[in-house]
Amino acid sequence: MTNAFWENCLHTWVWMVIGFGCLFSAAGVPGLDAGAGLFYWVVSGGVVDASHFDAPGMRISVSLVGAVMLGWGCAMLAVYRACGADVAVWRGLSRALLIWFVVDSVLSVATGFPLNAVSNAVFVALFMGPAVKLGFFSRGTASRSPA
Repeated sequence: MTNAFWENCLHTWVWMVIGFGCLFSAAGVPGLDAGAGLFYWVVSGGVVDASHFDAPGMRISVSLVGAVMLGWGCAMLAVYRACGADVAVWRGLSRALLIWFVVDSVLSVATGFPLNAVSNAVFVALFMGPAVKLGFFSRGTASRSPA
């Protein structure tokens, strides 16, 4: 497959991040929380759903996570539009993503939500395909990267 294919996969992944950010941000509004409620129901093994968003602090926590994810996705979209899949830039973003993955997954397991770590792994795997194919981690492209 060509670099253009993998760049399109990366671009699609960025839009997926934005979509999930919107999904979780919407949980801040009663009646718009079904998508985030379904996600929480799945990763909690059927224990947590949108009805739990009314607990003190829960609705704001979920919506703030969504806002951060939305901002993260929009920042990556801006980077993609500015420089495409430039290895020098995406190598650093890849490191940031992997740091998020480790911290979020460890905390998910430690707090009793191991299925969230599984969803994180799927999320990262969808990124890693294009990242590897575009050379974000290869030694051959390391000399072009200041990161």
